[in-house]
Amino acid sequence: MATTRETKRCTCGASVTMSRGCGAFVCEQCDHHIGLVRCYCGWSADGGDGYAELIEMGETIEPEEAWG
Repeated sequence: MATTRETKRCTCGASVTMSRGCGAFVCEQCDHHIGLVRCYCGWSADGGDGYAELIEMGETIEPEEAWG
């Protein structure tokens, strides 16, 4: 039985792929991170600095050097 692979789509209609940088599903056209409001890579739905917003909210984010 053949299976088809469904392509994930953003609300803008563009394809969505998994980002190797932050591990989120990201729209190839509008950069929206599917299911997120802000991300430690710096993206934020409101256009701000997602990394700084997460820190302000009390998140502890290890520096990239520690990701190994």
